[in-house]
Amino acid sequence: MATGSTLVLSTPTSPTEGDKLTFHWTTNAPDTKNWVGIYDGTRLPGNGASLLWKYTPGGSGDVLLDTSALTGGPYTAYLLAKDGYGILAQTAPFSFKPKPAPVRPHYAVDALTATPVAPGAAVNVKLSGLWMRASGAVTYRRTGGDSWLSVSSTGTVTGTAPSSAPAHPAIVTVEAKDASGATDTLTVQVPVKDPAGPLRLKVAAWNLWDAGTHITDGPEKQLRVILTQGLDVVALQETAGTAAQTLANSLGWYAYQSAGSVGVLSRYPLTAVTGTTASLPAAGVTLQLPGARTVRLWAAHLDEANYGPYAIQDGQSAAQVEAAEAASSRGQQAKALATAVKADIAGGTPVILAAGLVSPSHLDWTAATGRPLNWPVTVALQDAGLTDAYRSAHPDPVTSPGNTWSPTRKVRGTKPEPQDRIDQVQYAGPLTLVEAHTLATGWPQPDPSTAANEWPSDTAAAVATFTL
Repeated sequence: MATGSTLVLSTPTSPTEGDKLTFHWTTNAPDTKNWVGIYDGTRLPGNGASLLWKYTPGGSGDVLLDTSALTGGPYTAYLLAKDGYGILAQTAPFSFKPKPAPVRPHYAVDALTATPVAPGAAVNVKLSGLWMRASGAVTYRRTGGDSWLSVSSTGTVTGTAPSSAPAHPAIVTVEAKDASGATDTLTVQVPVKDPAGPLRLKVAAWNLWDAGTHITDGPEKQLRVILTQGLDVVALQETAGTAAQTLANSLGWYAYQSAGSVGVLSRYPLTAVTGTTASLPAAGVTLQLPGARTVRLWAAHLDEANYGPYAIQDGQSAAQVEAAEAASSRGQQAKALATAVKADIAGGTPVILAAGLVSPSHLDWTAATGRPLNWPVTVALQDAGLTDAYRSAHPDPVTSPGNTWSPTRKVRGTKPEPQDRIDQVQYAGPLTLVEAHTLATGWPQPDPSTAANEWPSDTAAAVATFTL
């Protein structure tokens, strides 16, 4: 092989079946009849014809070969001289990864539980928003289940519930089929319950990480989390001004959508909306629940600038950070939020705050954890009369840290990323806390390998279940 010439596979460097490959060559022996050819296995130029080839005149350049029909490997590309087989340069052997099988159209979930209905009430459950990767028109049909439930061709489950509540939810199975012939089946459970009976309400605070744009199929995975985890109300952050409404449209639910980060997604109607403002990135809504009951819910996403745990990690003292937090935009927002929530608490209505606080809790940074600090954000909310749901259910911050930040961010430059519980559900008034936990489904891979995660966020959700 001659010296003074090079040949490299430039793009893509790790090819997949179907890719066309670009090679870059340089040579100190240019000729109008120099050429690049690809050979399979250990076969050398001159031993049978090349699989693909093109002339490469000039001292350097790029050549694109249509390798879309090649599979497996290995292959080697050669830069050859003057229409002959003298080797000027060659690439390292390369192979093609199998092309991923195309994902067929499908439902986002295999099963879901609809919002409970009262005995004798009408049922209306829309399923069309749960059909993913649609190819042309989609038709729906009932394939089994309780006789009083019907399915329209457009994907709506309807019926009139029995006059007395059955012991178990009604069930209907629904097949969807689109123009490509793809089919999938969804099982829908429809609980029929006395509206005056005990009610469970499962609430989450969830940061969507730029509306799920960093995760493959982010919106579908968001739907899957909401439905498989049985969430009733989700206070959202980082919605990009659209995600709450988009998810509500897919689910057939209700939503409040701000123009910025904050949104509320609910299976129950929302009234008495207090929207976000420039000085307070929080929204208040009243949940209209069965049995004429109501809960006032606040969603918030406080300012992210000058994150306190970073200051601690970078050497500031607890006293310095506490003072800076109190004077910060985040600290001022927390005071305004506490004032708004306190007014609702005074009215005697059950109140829930589900928020991205962007601050650890003074209940976590204690002498027991070796880092006492009275974080002003959570102190202000506690002083307003709110109870931290997670810390109420799990009093020991040593054994149950409950971190929500972050299942994927583990490194900050050359330092470990501080891990803290900066997303919380808090409550006040006539509510009984059943349980509280943090949520990140699957086994999220850390940066930079997050795109394929089933959990579509860099933040774990804070979840709490209440009874009324």
